[in-house]
Amino acid sequence: MTIRLYLVRHGETPMNAARQLQGITDAALTAKGRAAADRLGELLRPVPFAKVFTSDRGRTIETAHRIIAGHQPQPPLIQLSALREYYFGGLEGDSGNAVITRTIRQFGVAAAFRAWRGSERFAGLVRSIREADPTHQAEDLPDLIARAHQAFTQVIAQSPDSSDILVVSHGMLLSALIYQLAPEDLPFMLLKNTSVTRVDITEKQWQVRGVNLTRERDILALRGSATSTAHDAASDQSQK
Repeated sequence: MTIRLYLVRHGETPMNAARQLQGITDAALTAKGRAAADRLGELLRPVPFAKVFTSDRGRTIETAHRIIAGHQPQPPLIQLSALREYYFGGLEGDSGNAVITRTIRQFGVAAAFRAWRGSERFAGLVRSIREADPTHQAEDLPDLIARAHQAFTQVIAQSPDSSDILVVSHGMLLSALIYQLAPEDLPFMLLKNTSVTRVDITEKQWQVRGVNLTRERDILALRGSATSTAHDAASDQSQK
């Protein structure tokens, strides 16, 4: 059994363009976001997605529909609320740069950069956001990780064996999964809009095959590696 998850962060929204913390607040895609989703759909058109999973936010649903627009037959699209973005609490709508400044003022430069460095930087980032939230409502790290685990447990349970699955979700939620599998692979600024990360799941392991890919040649190479992986899995199965 090999399930190949193509994890995509949604296309750009006006709040993304303004560098605001969006969280559970919803918005439509910008023209740039729509164009990027359409282009990604062209690159991924040969991938025979068996199913598509999104959060229940419009920006992920629109991105997914644009990616699979050229697929025939159209794979079923399933919305999971557990795939929603991280909740920033009272910081939703704030400038990301303002939150960084507030954290540095509150804890000092040295403490802030220690928290954001190394393989634990994602955990440090989430803790910093929660501590900077004046309402104390921002999601904490254990809850975010538990929700990511719940979401992908649901995805795997509903996915056929030896299939390609598209998951369109959000930057922090997808980063929470990558943090558990390969924390050193997470980029410092986390995931870009319409970036592709692939995770291959077998009976023995979850393997990260590429993270935060946006360049055409990288996505095409990733798509090509899926063909060889599927061939190897079929060969292994035929020998049993």
